[in-house]
Amino acid sequence: MQPDEALVRSWLQSAVEDAYEGERQLFQERAHERSVVFHIARRLATRVEAWACDANSAGWSVDVEYDRWHPGDVEWLKKRLRGLDGHDESDVYPDLILHRRSGSSAEHNLLVVEVKKEGARGREHDLEKLRGFVAHPFSYRLAAFITLSADGGEPLWHWIAD
Repeated sequence: MQPDEALVRSWLQSAVEDAYEGERQLFQERAHERSVVFHIARRLATRVEAWACDANSAGWSVDVEYDRWHPGDVEWLKKRLRGLDGHDESDVYPDLILHRRSGSSAEHNLLVVEVKKEGARGREHDLEKLRGFVAHPFSYRLAAFITLSADGGEPLWHWIAD
C-alpha cells in the first residue's frame, strides 16, 4: 500500500518544521545543507515508519544522497535526467528520497527532494533534476524543492507531481 500524496506532503512539511524547531542552531550558524537534510530525513523516517506500522505496509525507506539506480555508471543516470550532461556524480543524486529499495518502478518511487539554502546557486539545475526524477523511467510520484530561509523563517516550497 502507498500513502497518498497529501499525506506525504504533510509528513515532509512537518519534518521540515520539526527540524527548524529542534535544530535551530544549524540554521542560525548556516550549516551545510547536508546537515539539515539529515535532520529532515530523520524526522520524515519516523513518520513513515509509524504509518507503515499502523497501515501494515512495511518496506518504505527514507534515504539521502542515494545512488541505487545503476551503480558504477553515473553517465547512464545523467543521460536519463535531461540537462545533466557535464555534471559530476554529486550533482545527480537527490538530497532525499522516500522509496522502496526493492525496485525502481513507479510503485516503488514515492518522493524525491532537493534542498537549497536561500541565495545558494543551482536552483534551476535542481529543479530540472527533480523534473527528471518525476519523468520516466524513475517516475517518482512527487518532488519537492525546498528553499531554506537564511534567517530561520518559513521555507519556500515548490512541488512537482507526476
